Amino acid sequence: MESTAHVATAASQPRYSATAIGLHWIIALLIVGGFYLGWIMTDIPGFTPTKLKYFSWHKWIGVTVFALAVLRLLWRVTHPAPPLPGGMPRWQQGAAHLGHLALYVLMLVIPASGYLYSSAAGLQVVYLGVLPLPTIIGPDKALKATLRLVHIALNYTLLFFVVTHVLAALKHHFVDRDGLLARMLPFLR
Repeated sequence: MESTAHVATAASQPRYSATAIGLHWIIALLIVGGFYLGWIMTDIPGFTPTKLKYFSWHKWIGVTVFALAVLRLLWRVTHPAPPLPGGMPRWQQGAAHLGHLALYVLMLVIPASGYLYSSAAGLQVVYLGVLPLPTIIGPDKALKATLRLVHIALNYTLLFFVVTHVLAALKHHFVDRDGLLARMLPFLR
């Protein structure tokens, strides 16, 4: 029989703030949507109206993720995360901190790489179809090819970290039962 001293309930764990939870899930949904659009739009042959629409949406999602990630990072600096559960092995604590750092860096670097990729391709990003964003670099075929590969590689790196993040959260919820996942779910208390 398992000792209740080692199992934390969701109610006994400190939670993230409502702002942090909201930003987390909005950004997560946008990332999933942006990845999905990126996946399907690149398989559409030629330059069809649908493909161009998907590219625009993908860019808008990227700009939004970047802005929300900056806001989330500022929130995190001023509102520290609740402490990890007591008894969590140090290697897991270190992995959690490194994983979160990687996610924050990727949420900023991926949209930046996509933005630079668009600039190198000679395509200005017009946010939501109404706000033209400044072009940082001019058209450059060689740089465009490099930035395309960087953008793709960074996205697959993000996919790895997101999957690892989700699997770790599920492990803590179903195996460790330490209340960790409930800290970030709006419907678990």
